[in-house]
Amino acid sequence: MMSKVIKDILVVNPGSTSTKIAVFAGDGKTLRFETNIVHDEAKILEFPNVASQKHYRKDMILSYLKEKEYDLTGLAAVVGRGGMVYGLSGGGYQVNEKLCNRMASPEIPQHASSLGALLASAIAEPLHIPSYIYDSTMGCDLLDIAKVTGIAEIEKYGATHLLNSRAQAMKYAASIGRDYRDMQFIVCHMGGGITANAWKDGKVIDVAAYDDGPMAPERSGGVPLLLFKKLCFDGRHTEADIEKLISGCGGLYSYLGTKDCREVEKMIEEGDSYAQMIYEAMALQIGKAVAGLSCSLRGQVDVIILTGGIAHSKMLTDMIENFCGHIGKVVVMAGESEMEALAAGAVRMLNGEEEAKVY
Repeated sequence: MMSKVIKDILVVNPGSTSTKIAVFAGDGKTLRFETNIVHDEAKILEFPNVASQKHYRKDMILSYLKEKEYDLTGLAAVVGRGGMVYGLSGGGYQVNEKLCNRMASPEIPQHASSLGALLASAIAEPLHIPSYIYDSTMGCDLLDIAKVTGIAEIEKYGATHLLNSRAQAMKYAASIGRDYRDMQFIVCHMGGGITANAWKDGKVIDVAAYDDGPMAPERSGGVPLLLFKKLCFDGRHTEADIEKLISGCGGLYSYLGTKDCREVEKMIEEGDSYAQMIYEAMALQIGKAVAGLSCSLRGQVDVIILTGGIAHSKMLTDMIENFCGHIGKVVVMAGESEMEALAAGAVRMLNGEEEAKVY
């Protein structure tokens, strides 16, 4: 039997203008401390690309740990959020030079999550301890038939909120005394972006992603292609404008001028019928994503989990259940547990309960 981890785990979760860090005990559950290091946005904009922020962010992390008088020799491993690398599978990877080089490549989407591997490695290497990433955003195991798009040159890559989705699936299965790998889930992570994913045998086999699934507070979701084509070539929109419409200025923001569901609900409570219609439209699109993914599970859905920050909205979750409750049992598990999920994944790899893949 493998020995249990007794030292701590440092978790690093980079965002666009902040870096969340946490130190967990060796059980992967007990939180020793955490913080969200907020970076100067002007400073971040000075860097030519995401990867070039590595040393700046690493120094801020180490400075914080020094202020906490935390002894780095107490760490067993460092685990970071997985980045936007095509071809990764679900689960964990040990960070190596090849993976770092790929995360730093200008060929992949420029997203702060790719700093997770770079920062984990930069902190762990001088300590001679392993560094990992876990459940990369693109770490799906899609069915071959789910990758087919209808255009031969384009293959679906399956980007989804994998990290929190797995954590909630595991948590729900444990609550009823089952192994999540023996169950079939549809998990909808709902935040600024919304994705849904279908789980079978502990893997995501199909997804409704932010660019082909439901609209969200700030993302367009899938839109009619003929109309979208006209928008792209109308002479008024640049490529950057289109990017913003897809992610940042689409969805609820495009219609109602706000990305905050609480503000939308206030509009509805004050009698705004248009806001009511738009909010219900978003719920319908989420319900349709669930229904579509149920096909990949041959209709055998043990539970539909609604998670993420806006799952706190009972108005929204009730509407979603009204649209797709006929597919299966709907369970609301609001919020996200990404930091805990990263720590737990690292512990499983250290203890030999799960193999760390090599890129």
